[in-house]
Amino acid sequence: MEQQEDAAKTPQQEPQEDTAKAPPQEPQEDAAKTLQQQLQDEDPFAPPEEPEDEEEQEEKKERERLITLGVMDIDKRLGGGLPADSLTLVEGDPDAGKSVVVQQFTFGALKEGFRTSLFLSESNSRGFLDQMDSLGMSSTDYYLIGRLSLYQKNLRVERERADHILQKLLRHIEKSDKRDLFIMDSITPLLFQFDERYVLSFLANCKDLADVGRTIIVTLHSYAISEALRFRADSIVDAHLRLRIEDLGQRLVRTLEVTKIRGAAKTADNAVSFTVQPGMGLKSVPISKTKA
Repeated sequence: MEQQEDAAKTPQQEPQEDTAKAPPQEPQEDAAKTLQQQLQDEDPFAPPEEPEDEEEQEEKKERERLITLGVMDIDKRLGGGLPADSLTLVEGDPDAGKSVVVQQFTFGALKEGFRTSLFLSESNSRGFLDQMDSLGMSSTDYYLIGRLSLYQKNLRVERERADHILQKLLRHIEKSDKRDLFIMDSITPLLFQFDERYVLSFLANCKDLADVGRTIIVTLHSYAISEALRFRADSIVDAHLRLRIEDLGQRLVRTLEVTKIRGAAKTADNAVSFTVQPGMGLKSVPISKTKA
């Protein structure tokens, strides 16, 4: 009888022992560990993300600012526009549209929030603002509230005076903390006074200022520089735009070529033909129509 009682107790005790060995929470804990392990395996070397402070957010915003022409075909070849903190060289043939390009860059910069100083050697302040109005880019309000500063200077001077003007201009850009875009239109008269080494030194000084937060656009006429100087200048600047008037047989066509732009992918099709229309400014023209 004792053996039968033991046999009857054994089947009832074994299930109780198995239940005690398997707590109901273990499968959930294993699932949590598995998910954690998967997250670690995705990128085990990734540092923890830290929130950006206000200064970092402001610097990021500054880096993303671009100066556009407002012409889609050209801005596309500029990688969206001229980058901030850069040196851009705009050169062109006489009547090729250099002044209009400068005016559209000025208007694009003002709309983007750049505080702009423009140094004029080929027109005066009133003439510049009137021309902007005629192209549908009124900038008088920006001028009146101080967002746009205009300086007129005669650059057809002797060598010693020319050197003084250039050095004073560089010092002004360096010390001007209330401005972030400086446009020189144009420095052609000054370049005839100096050799190529001086010109390259001037551009290098401008590049140094761009590297510490200044955005600079310099314009000149193509006939003022040699091909060798153009090649060496191209290695200094961040962006290089070249304007030409091309003879297509039955008509003359203005063309803007993007020969270099920092941060933009270089393509074989880097030139755009355009016209200048009252009330609109630059307007791109398909190559097929210019050849027609």
